Amino acid sequence: MRPWYLALLLGPLAVACSGQSVLRPPSTPSTPGESFSLAADPFTLQRGGTATLTVRVTFNASNLTRVFLSYQSNTGGLEVTPKEQNAVRGSTNTQSATFTVTDRGVDPMEKKPFFYIYGIACTSNGCSGQSQRSLTIQWNMP
Repeated sequence: MRPWYLALLLGPLAVACSGQSVLRPPSTPSTPGESFSLAADPFTLQRGGTATLTVRVTFNASNLTRVFLSYQSNTGGLEVTPKEQNAVRGSTNTQSATFTVTDRGVDPMEKKPFFYIYGIACTSNGCSGQSQRSLTIQWNMP
């Protein structure tokens, strides 16, 4: 292949991929009509510190019994516990799940670290084939 062909092919590809994370959410932010939605309260995490993250799950479909939540990240030095938990539908349509976020040595050069909380809808028949959402959690490291 001639070098100028390669430049024609790689130029647009490099522009399209710039700034993309290795981790990508499974879906776009919640829109009206979705079976559930996710939201998080803002939090501050000091270097070497611990913070509490509260994720709110709103059940929009009557057949959902729970939403399975899990943590995923490519930010090294970050610990989130628990890594997985369920938000179980209760007497109200909005339930909360709490995660503990600890900085165990996040790279100081990483000014805006992030991670994802993924949610999978579940019915009484299980979670297979149900809708999925993701929530990007990002904060500034002071």
